[in-house]
Amino acid sequence: MTNQAQIDALEHLLMAVLRSNEMKASAYSVFEEAHLAIMNSKERGDPHQKVAAVNYLFHLKDKF
Repeated sequence: MTNQAQIDALEHLLMAVLRSNEMKASAYSVFEEAHLAIMNSKERGDPHQKVAAVNYLFHLKDKF
């Protein structure tokens, strides 16, 4: 299995969880928390990676 296949599977899983009735009400706060976690992360210190990650997070939020 390729890394891309794993990422695709996790993305679909995440979107399914966020769209579930139990999570729908708090999904937007989850996106905000993820955004803050990316920006405050010390693991990925490269600013370009952080911007790319945040941009992809916004892409996922738009799909939601």
